[in-house]
Amino acid sequence: MDNSGDDTGEDETEWNNSYVDSVPLRPAAASVSDASLNRTSGATPGERVILHFDLDCFYAQVEMLRNPALRDVPLGIQQKYIIVTCNYVARGHGVTKLMSVTDAKQKCPQLVLVKGEDLTHYRDISYKLTELLVSFCPLVERLGFDENFMDITKMVERRLAETPASNRFSFKGHVYNHISADATKASDHPRLALGSHVAAELRDAIHGKLGLTGCAGIATSKLLAKLVSGAFKPNQQTTLLPENVGDIMGSLSGLRQVPGVGHQTAKRLQALGMVGVKDLQLFPLNDLAKEFGGPAARRLRSLALGVDDSPVAPTGAPQSLSDEDSFKKMSTTREVSEKIQELLSSLTERMHKDGRQPQTLRLTVRRYSATNKWFGRESRQCPIPNHVGQKIPSGGGDGVAVRQLVALAMKLFHKMVDCSAAFHLTLINVCFSNLQARGAAAGGRGSITSFFTQSSPPKGTDIFSPQSQVLQKSPADDFMLIEISSPVTLCY
Repeated sequence: MDNSGDDTGEDETEWNNSYVDSVPLRPAAASVSDASLNRTSGATPGERVILHFDLDCFYAQVEMLRNPALRDVPLGIQQKYIIVTCNYVARGHGVTKLMSVTDAKQKCPQLVLVKGEDLTHYRDISYKLTELLVSFCPLVERLGFDENFMDITKMVERRLAETPASNRFSFKGHVYNHISADATKASDHPRLALGSHVAAELRDAIHGKLGLTGCAGIATSKLLAKLVSGAFKPNQQTTLLPENVGDIMGSLSGLRQVPGVGHQTAKRLQALGMVGVKDLQLFPLNDLAKEFGGPAARRLRSLALGVDDSPVAPTGAPQSLSDEDSFKKMSTTREVSEKIQELLSSLTERMHKDGRQPQTLRLTVRRYSATNKWFGRESRQCPIPNHVGQKIPSGGGDGVAVRQLVALAMKLFHKMVDCSAAFHLTLINVCFSNLQARGAAAGGRGSITSFFTQSSPPKGTDIFSPQSQVLQKSPADDFMLIEISSPVTLCY
């Protein structure tokens, strides 16, 4: 089971650049000749129009597309002994994400289970979604398998210029904290009103071409669009007006709901005496800076207040690929070696399809802890010798590359785990990073880069540690932007 957007809920989420009746919708190539659309909008933060798309119960939707007979039955997607996601029929019977299979069956004896450990189909649909969005606007940033940000400011500005002054603006969908969209004075917010129409049209396109439904948030920043997109579920959309930013931030019940506060960060904030969102908003900035440093403290304060000017960064091809598996207990080196070989065999197959050559191998393990179930990860990495790396995209040399990589990974393992003493692992992850093109393979047909018109790599790092890398989004997570525990690279 790889960790690229899985529903295990084990990883925190981080954005790439964070320390935290209208004109018919047309593809960008057909309607826009202005090259400036390929750049992040120069609009001021308050003038931007950012969309956040979040697909409904993604894994379950994919399985229902593959087998329409599953649409009207309670369906759960199973990874190991956990229900990683379920359709809304199952939710109506009390089944929830991250519920154990045993508990889910007790809640809903008629629950149909589908194994979801092979992510191939989910990954393929995910890329098709991003490719579709990019065909309308190049400023698309992936956030895991089932979420995407879009900066549609230029599209909205063009529509605004084409809209007669006599036209009456209106909102599509809901408007956050307003009784109805019709009762909201849309003329006061023409950009967001037009943005809501674009969002509705894109949702129609996603459903018409891919058969998928999802929610959308429309706001002036990534942070706010992300927060408001889940206000009404499923298959709905919500616009957040600037005057209601305080309302949505005030609705967050705890520190972990503040965009930017993950597990470890929350523990440090709680140690400073903070319990709720208001505490973080009012905590003396100088004291916060003593704990986190000036830039991080200011960023945390801004996020808690709903302030975010980070740009939507076209994601391009993933900068790393990883595979992982979790289990109840692994306590022998033989088991570890066999699991690493299994994961590397799967990963080298994916690298062969990708066409690029990895330069770095990273191994991550999670030791059992009764008090820190999800976040006790430790990683080590090393360069991949060129003579080994060259075999990977060419097909692995009949297993030679895998055997050599297993030997490298086991050296990393022994640096982390003292095998002369008893150990108890619950997860192993292998990751190829620093991917580089091999001639024309990186841009050829079938290459991962062919999914995108933009090829700029993610730039994000964790604001708290220069060594920390982008963490992968899990659809089971609600909204956790920054995590400062062990680094995990953004993987697909």
